[in-house]
Amino acid sequence: MSTKGGQDLYSSVRSNDSMMSRSMQGGPHMSGVGIFFQQEPDGKVYVKTIVSGGSAERDGRVRVGDVICGVDGRDVIGEPVSVLRSLLLGQEGGYVVLTFARAVEGGVEMETDAAGGTVIAKFDVELMRGSPEYLARLDASRRYEGELMDLRQQLKQALAEEKEIAEEVERVKRVLQLERGASARREKEIEDIRSAHQRETQALTEACRRAEQVRRDAVGRLMPVQTREGDMTEELARMKEKDRLRKEYVDELRKRHEEESGRLEAQLAKEQRSRREEQSARQEVERELAKSRAELKRESEHLRIISEQDRMHRDRTEMARRKFKELIDAMETVFGMGKEVEESAVALQNDFLGARVSLPREPLGESIAANNQQGEGRKDQNFFIA
Repeated sequence: MSTKGGQDLYSSVRSNDSMMSRSMQGGPHMSGVGIFFQQEPDGKVYVKTIVSGGSAERDGRVRVGDVICGVDGRDVIGEPVSVLRSLLLGQEGGYVVLTFARAVEGGVEMETDAAGGTVIAKFDVELMRGSPEYLARLDASRRYEGELMDLRQQLKQALAEEKEIAEEVERVKRVLQLERGASARREKEIEDIRSAHQRETQALTEACRRAEQVRRDAVGRLMPVQTREGDMTEELARMKEKDRLRKEYVDELRKRHEEESGRLEAQLAKEQRSRREEQSARQEVERELAKSRAELKRESEHLRIISEQDRMHRDRTEMARRKFKELIDAMETVFGMGKEVEESAVALQNDFLGARVSLPREPLGESIAANNQQGEGRKDQNFFIA
């Protein structure tokens, strides 16, 4: 069923799978599908061995003992092994359709052999040409592309959150502008608060502009770096933790802003009521002065109480201004954290791109040329590897 030379080559292949995978290649960038074929004396070529990690093993449909009948629709029964080898070998990454015959009890496409006994089932298998190393590199490349898509999605989410923060800042600015319009009706003390608030709003706008400029400069100065996959995973975990902390801080900041706005509105209403009460008290004092000088001492005490209330009002106003300034400082801290998150995300993306570009291209095995020379010197042997 097989020649002595074919048996010796089969034994050597069984003892060294890596040599078999390299023998799948017939020249520079020429590869087979990971099957060791052997020809019988009657001219039939059958599957002797399936290379570990090759295209045929990955597909799983081809079995040892299957007889090859066609290549890309061409009937190869009775063809010499040299013709079959030339049809199977091709460019790495290309596909070839092989037709096999297998003895079964039933199948879709059936025919009976010449003796009229065995039932043969024919089936087609489309396999990719390439060595096990090439297929492994192809799988790794696909995995890296999936990880890159995940990093891009995370970057988009970070940018969307940054946009939400910018919109929140704009909303705060609009609220502050409305407050400045309402403060025009206040008296001298409230006017001082409005002026200070306007300066702080301008400082916030300038800080936002500087933060945006710093972000653009950072994006323009980014340089590609190389790092290990473990470092990329740790950096991604740190970025997620910072993002979580930033969200919590923004929520706390929004809550503080709402509370502070409500407190300021309550203080303003209280102030207005106090002013109205003060005016009523002064009018009452003027009427009472005409009635009795004996009540002068009581009215003087009343005026002292009003002065004390004014002083307390000024103290509360100063306290509100300090709290508002703390709120502005906290918002600047949020912008700084957002910039750090963006820099980390862009650095991770460049790290990954650099790691992908630096993937080594493994050279072809030097044993390929030697195997080809031995094959040319043994044209009378009836075996080959594709």
